[in-house]
Amino acid sequence: MTGRAPVIVGISGVTNSGKTSLTNRLRAHLPGCRTMCQDSYFLSPSDSRLTPIPELNNYNFEELNALNMEAMVADVQSWKNAQSNSTPTVSTPNDLYSNVLIIEGFRMYALRELEQLFMKKYFFTIPYEVCRVRRRRRQYFPPDAPGYFEKIVWPEFILHQREIQEQDDIGKIRTQNHRL
Repeated sequence: MTGRAPVIVGISGVTNSGKTSLTNRLRAHLPGCRTMCQDSYFLSPSDSRLTPIPELNNYNFEELNALNMEAMVADVQSWKNAQSNSTPTVSTPNDLYSNVLIIEGFRMYALRELEQLFMKKYFFTIPYEVCRVRRRRRQYFPPDAPGYFEKIVWPEFILHQREIQEQDDIGKIRTQNHRL
């Protein structure tokens, strides 16, 4: 810890849009920065708070209540408080960016308590077909049921996109990478 003001950056967007790849590249170029992934806060598939989707014999893991957001906000706030309360020290090359926290996830700006902690916010989109193909190539637990992407994933993304469209402090990045 360096006693410098904490900087919290949000990288959000549709599933498989490159959020984790960008976060990993930033971490490699910003010595000492910390990262956090919203996926770490998913509820267990047996949690009764999940919304069932009977026709798919699955649950909706794309909505905000599929995540333990209270724990996530508490973890971010704890990191921020630790940074704010640290004693100023001389930075070494290995901890130059120890005051930076990069958080990535698919539904990060929908919860005000979390959204207001970010100093910089970015939101990624990719074309529907690119997203669909990339999603099918990945392994999920529990696995996506047939039709889950079309009936749940993409509509939830569109909903979140609409929820944040008026927020003018979010850098919106639409990648046109059609590489499948």
